[in-house]
Amino acid sequence: MSFPGARRVAGWLFWVVFPALCLAAIAMAVVNVAVHIGDRPTGIRGSFVVSPRTCGQGICSFGGLFTSDDGSIKNLPLLGDPRWHSEDVHHVVYDPGSVEVTALPGHWDPTPSVIAALGGVTYLGLMGSLVRGSRRDREH
Repeated sequence: MSFPGARRVAGWLFWVVFPALCLAAIAMAVVNVAVHIGDRPTGIRGSFVVSPRTCGQGICSFGGLFTSDDGSIKNLPLLGDPRWHSEDVHHVVYDPGSVEVTALPGHWDPTPSVIAALGGVTYLGLMGSLVRGSRRDREH
């Protein structure tokens, strides 16, 4: 079962829309990687000792005590990651403008950008191969 113009729509999708999306994905991946290279969380580095979770009326608090590496801040109560377990010690960065700590290394994960770029390059490579094969067939 097909509708009139199905081949035309499929052709536009394959030869125009998908390649444009691939180029956009590659461009966004390059920009994301370039922006995040060498990006490190800003703040005060130190250690965070997770204290027991406290829950009441369905709301839980995931806190602990922060101590800076240089000793200037000691036992500051802050919020941590809910996945951490009681009495765990984590190396973190504390931004004084926040009430939370960020686990180190705290670097951006490039995996989604790399996958998007590889998918775009693969599709464009397939298209190039098809165009090259079609030109070769016409010449012979």
